[in-house]
Amino acid sequence: MSPLTIALFVVGYPVAIVGIARWVPVVRERRLTWFIAEEAAVACIVAGWAIEGRTSAVVVNTTWGVVAAGWYVLGGRRTGRAL
Repeated sequence: MSPLTIALFVVGYPVAIVGIARWVPVVRERRLTWFIAEEAAVACIVAGWAIEGRTSAVVVNTTWGVVAAGWYVLGGRRTGRAL
């Protein structure tokens, strides 16, 4: 593994794990800073795996980044009554 990949993983994985562990409140409370940190962490992870040529890891982590972004955009506090 290259030093750049290791650096990307050292930054990306801890931040992503914390973001995932707190994901529901991030979405519900619209915590933009947390969301941006999670997406940046996932981008670091994807870049690291891309450097290493691990296509399957790139696909899996990119999928999470896209799903997380959609979840954040569609989630959040509802202003109306639940039916």
